Order: sequence, then C-alpha cells, then structure tokens
Amino acid sequence: MKDGQTRAAVTQWLIPAMVLIVVVIVMLFNFSAKSSQAAAEQVENSMMDVAEKYAAKINFELASMVSAGKPIGHLMGEHIDFNKVFSANMADVLRNNSKAYAVIYSDANGNGMEQNTSKINLKDLSYYGEIFGGTVSSDLSAADEKIAVAEGEVRYLSVKTDEIGTNKKAIIAAIPLGTETDSDKLLMYYPVENLRGLFKKSEFDADTFYVLIAPDGMIIENTDYDSQFLKGDNIWTTIKESGDYGDEVAKAIIRMKNKTAGSFSAVVNGEARRLVYAPVGINKWTLVVGVNQSYVDGLQERGWSNAKQMIYQLVVAIWVFLGLLVVINIIDKIKSSEKSKELGEKADTDLLTSLNNKLATERKIKEWMEKNPGEQGLMFVLDIDNFKKINDTLGHAFGDEVLRSLGYQIGSTFRATDVIGRTGGDEFTIFLKHLNDDALLEREAGKLCNFFKNFQAGEYVKYMATASIGAAIFPRDGKDFDSLYKAADNALYIAKRRGKNQLAFYGEEEQDEAGI
Repeated sequence: MKDGQTRAAVTQWLIPAMVLIVVVIVMLFNFSAKSSQAAAEQVENSMMDVAEKYAAKINFELASMVSAGKPIGHLMGEHIDFNKVFSANMADVLRNNSKAYAVIYSDANGNGMEQNTSKINLKDLSYYGEIFGGTVSSDLSAADEKIAVAEGEVRYLSVKTDEIGTNKKAIIAAIPLGTETDSDKLLMYYPVENLRGLFKKSEFDADTFYVLIAPDGMIIENTDYDSQFLKGDNIWTTIKESGDYGDEVAKAIIRMKNKTAGSFSAVVNGEARRLVYAPVGINKWTLVVGVNQSYVDGLQERGWSNAKQMIYQLVVAIWVFLGLLVVINIIDKIKSSEKSKELGEKADTDLLTSLNNKLATERKIKEWMEKNPGEQGLMFVLDIDNFKKINDTLGHAFGDEVLRSLGYQIGSTFRATDVIGRTGGDEFTIFLKHLNDDALLEREAGKLCNFFKNFQAGEYVKYMATASIGAAIFPRDGKDFDSLYKAADNALYIAKRRGKNQLAFYGEEEQDEAGI
C-alpha cells in the first residue's frame, strides 16, 4: 500500500517533470536559434546605423559648403556689374573659409569670373550643359562618366576633372542666385579626395572600404583601390559579373532610389564582404560600406555567445535539479520576478501620458550619466504654451487630452532607448543618448521643432498646441542631472522670453547679449 502510494507519488512528480524537461529542451533549441538570429539582426542594424552616420557626414560636408556660398553668392550678384574686384574678393573669402577649393561666378550666358578676377568661358567646359541646361537626365551613367541630378534649388555634379586648370576630381555645387536672369549661378568646387578624410577612423576592421556611388553603381569616390569590389568603375556591374547576385543588386538599387538603407553579402574573386548601403540625401547618391564577412561573422558570434553559454548551463541545471518542487520553486520565482517588474513599471509610469513619471525620468537619466560620463547627450525641457488658457477656455478634460495626445505622439517620435517623461503639470523632459555628432544634435532639435509644427490634440475639436523648449548638452552644459536640468530650464525661459513657440539652447542668451 505504502509502496503503491510512493510509486504513485513518484509518478505524479516524475511525469510532469519529464514533460517539463522535454518542453524546456525544445524551448532552449528554439531560443538558441532565435538568439543567433537576434544577434545577426543586432549586428546588421548596428552596421546600418554606422553607414547612415557616415552618409550624414557626407551630406553635412556638402551642405555646409553650400550654406556658406548662398549669402555671399547673392552679395556678389549685386556688385558683379560695377565692382568686379569686390566680387572677386568675396569669392576669394568664400574659397578660403569653406570646403571649396575654387569659386566661379557665372551669368546666364556662361561668362564666368574666378576668385582672382580671371574670366572663364564656361561654355568650353564639357559639363556646361549639365549645369546650365534643363532638367538633368536621370540616366546617371552618361558619357564621360559624369553624374548629375537636380537636387532642389542646388544642382550637384560629380566630374573626374574640373577642367579649370587644377584638373581635380570634384563635386560641383551650382547655386542659383535668383537674379533678374534667374540663371546666374555660383559654382563651388569641392575636392572629392577630401571625402576620404571622413572615413579615416573606421568603426569596423582596418580592411573596410567606403565608396560613394550613384544609383546605377558608378563609383564617385572610394577609400580602397585594392579591394576586388572596386576594380571596375561600376560596383554593381563588378558584383553581378562575379556571381548570381542580380536579385540582390536589383533590390539594393530599388532601396537606394527610395533612400532606404540596407545590406547584402557578396563574394568577388574570393573576397567575401557584407555590403551595407545608406542614402547620402543628395542626388540619390549612396554610401556603400564593404565589411569583411569574417569580421561580421565574428561580431555575430560574440553577440550570442553569452546566450549560448547560458543555454548549456540551463541544460545541465535541468538534469541536476530534476524534481517538480524545484521546478515549482523556479516558476514561483519567475512569477514573483515578473510581478515585481510589472509593479516597478507601474510605479515608474505617469498614468495620464503613459510616459515615465518625474522620479523615473530623473533616475534613468542619472543612471545613464553615471555609466556614460564621456558620451554626449541632449536634454530638452518643454512647457506647453498657454496651457492654463487651454484649461480655462476648453476645460480640464480637454487639457488632459492635450497632455495624453502629446505623451503618445512624442513617445513614438524618438528612439525607444531615449528617456521621455512628464515631469510636471504641462512640463515634459526628453533626454537623447549617444549624440556624439553636432549634426545629430541639430537634426534632433529640428525634429522636435517640426513635431510641434504638426502636433494636434482632440478628437472632435482639433487644437494645435505649441511649446517653448529649452535644450542643454551633456556634459558640456552640465555634468550631472541637476546642473543639466538647470541649464535646460534656463534655456526654456530664454525661449519663452523670445515669444514662446521657440527652441533655445543653453548659453544663447549670452550670445545674444554679446551680439553673436
């Protein structure tokens, strides 16, 4: 009787335990496969982020040159007829203070003047028609291997020789000056070789190449002439001739035309690489980063090695701790942990907006600052303009709807890793991590300004709320949370004094007073 009860008890525990073991083993195999895939996706996303960052550098390099040229070009246009020396001096100043190595002012008939007052007939240049002609053809593999596309009001052109005496490989920015002829242009010549300087510090292995290409694959500039991928003038042609990569190349071309980043693997003459491409934002040009496949495989292996080790340990633990009581114990602990985590998340959440509350926002920002003292971050502190008036005229329920809508929409505007919280009645704090490039700071500030240009709240009554925003940069404006928040709050009041619906960075008040 007792033996039967014992066997029944053992069976009662053993069968569920064995079933559980089988289920867990199957789950572990699935987890192993998913972990490997997740590691690969993480490496892929990381590489695309890097490619997009370098592509943004190229865009900023050319855009900053054009930004410097526009006002001086208009000033030259006003004086060109009666004071050529003044205009030449202005062109020389522009050349010495921008990325351009040559500056030419040209009228509608192709009569040009260089920065040294020398005259030049631009009609003698082989690329004259592409600068002064009509709409540039979308066939970017035209004769003489020149690539040109109209990009907004500025026309960019890549040539293998500038034909103005220096014989440099150049990217030409043709800036229309909007004079009476509406065809006068300022030509700024950027040395293509300077692009190499943007990639001196590679974030991948030393054999990685960077190449700027047109949508059809024509190479504009690259950093590695020894790679098998760069032996020809067209990288896509080289790849397609080396194997069955037609579909991959076709997909890449489509994504490039849609200005979308992507990647694929290819082998050319025994050289295996992962090609990561990202749009530059000019002429549908694309930056392609060629990373050694062995390096990528190593990153993926390291990415999931910890998960693989954990799987082995769990398999051993399952056989060591064979027993339902232990399993129940583990399950109870897991449930307890999940419940604690759920309670913790609820304690961190602002009930109205579903964002972080004040305490959670401050804690998460402090934790990141402590772990990343040398990294650059950006804090925004914003108040909704005239929020009291909204409550008084439209009611507190509508005011709550404005806050709720703002929390939902602004939460989806930035990255999931950034910290966004409601830290007061109508005050919100946003902290953006890892913005080590000044161009990224400007881009994110612009993103927030554009957000409020389109923000609307209310289901039946649409209300376009604006906000005053103060911004401060970590660690430049504050090395801890309190000092950085104080700096951002100071910038917020600068924005309010300017008339609300403004964004101000910390320190702009001193610049205004100094006349900067």
